[in-house]
Amino acid sequence: MSAGQVTRVASGVNYFSGFKQVTDPGVGAVTSLQSTQGSYSNLALADSSGQLLLVNPTAGKLGTLGQYWIQGPGNISLDMNLIKRVRITERKEFELRLDAINILNHPNFGNPNTEINSTSFGRITSATGSRTFVANARLNF
Repeated sequence: MSAGQVTRVASGVNYFSGFKQVTDPGVGAVTSLQSTQGSYSNLALADSSGQLLLVNPTAGKLGTLGQYWIQGPGNISLDMNLIKRVRITERKEFELRLDAINILNHPNFGNPNTEINSTSFGRITSATGSRTFVANARLNF
């Protein structure tokens, strides 16, 4: 479960398309005393066929999923630069430089929300990736 696909949905961008949140099966183990069963809001993650993929550990137990098991989308960026040096005298030269950052203008999405009890599970709320050009002129002596 370490790979997903960035998908545009009505409420933004989602990374885990095809998965749905369902009521955690641990709700049956919660007592109905003092209305605690009605307050139980844990969710589980299921695939499109309803098979459970991620569930919360039962009360008093530790989970078995390691840290950083779910990863977000990777970053792709192509940076280039162009330099032209013109010798003025034996000891002096003029340098003109153009740096192009993310020349392909490809968006790089942040990590998705991986809290399975959150209603925004899988939602990506940040992205970077604007194309930037920086021009520099320099006199070396």
